[in-house]
Amino acid sequence: MNQRNDQRSNRYRRLDDHEVRNRMELLSDQLQIQQLELEESRNRYADLYDHAPVGYLTVDQTGNILSINLTGAALLRKARPFLIGKSFTSCFLDIDHQTFHHYLQEVFNSPGNATIDLKIGDTQDPLSFIRLESTATHDKNMCRMMMSDISQLRKMINLNRDLLNENRQLMKGLFRVQEKERRILARELHDELGQWLTAIRAESEVIFNYAEQDSAIYTSAQTIKGCTEKMHQVIRTMLHRLRPPLLDTLGLPDALSELKKQWCSRHSQVTLELKLAGKLATLDEQYNITIFRLIQEGLNNIYKHSEATWTQISLSRETIENSADDFLLLKIEDNGKGYDTNQQFTGLGLVGMRERVIALDGRMTVRSTLNEGTEISIRLPIKI
Repeated sequence: MNQRNDQRSNRYRRLDDHEVRNRMELLSDQLQIQQLELEESRNRYADLYDHAPVGYLTVDQTGNILSINLTGAALLRKARPFLIGKSFTSCFLDIDHQTFHHYLQEVFNSPGNATIDLKIGDTQDPLSFIRLESTATHDKNMCRMMMSDISQLRKMINLNRDLLNENRQLMKGLFRVQEKERRILARELHDELGQWLTAIRAESEVIFNYAEQDSAIYTSAQTIKGCTEKMHQVIRTMLHRLRPPLLDTLGLPDALSELKKQWCSRHSQVTLELKLAGKLATLDEQYNITIFRLIQEGLNNIYKHSEATWTQISLSRETIENSADDFLLLKIEDNGKGYDTNQQFTGLGLVGMRERVIALDGRMTVRSTLNEGTEISIRLPIKI
């Protein structure tokens, strides 16, 4: 009986051992599969890390490189083993060491990430600017940096800036030529056409005085006299639009007061308020004519489009403390129907105003809401 029980126990033991071996083999196979998957994942991550389109590196608090991917090494133009342990700034000839170390301190003292653009070489060098985006680790022992080459971007920015400056100079020249032509045209109208109209008016007076007995001639003389007076009025209006005489003789404030007087006489349905502050009488011709034209065009837009019953022009000259420049602040506002500022317009009024502002390195903003009016704010720097 005991022998039979021992045989049965041995048989169960052999079955248990066989099951254990099977389970061990299964666990071993699963472990190998997981190891292969982990290895594949690690290789895939390493490949993504090394061949990312930007450079990845870690540096310590002194700026020494602890690790770097292949893209970063390529940007630094050195082999990766050579870079490990080297100072980041030692990889460049023209980098601003002080700026970089201040940036590094900011990274370690900041809870978030920090970004900086650094000049690292001559602008003729294909690699002349880099951008660093960095975040310190939780224990503040090192920081992770993302490095990208922005040399072409900076070249495009510089090119666009140069083109913008050239465009501004061209606009300034264009406005100077335009005002010169207007001045010449105004002089021609005043000296030539005005002279002939005065002569015609004088002759009509002579005819008028000697034709009292002839009603037909008398009537014709009256008609000629009336026509010349109307033509004189039209020419005076044209002369004021072409070149306001008070702008040259008495300065901007008086010219704007006259502009207000004439505009109100033609548009009595609109209340116009003019507020002037600061030293405006000493501005040079360039600023005088620019401000005058801006206000002139602004009022023209209000009359044509706003359906306003009230408008206000505010102009002030302000001095900024510790600044080499004064500023002209111009605001044109009305209580008209307003408009959608995102809507595209075919008119050139606001475009022309903006071009004049840009030509003097100024800034112009337009705010408008349907049925709540429009406000145009302009800020022009004045070189003292």
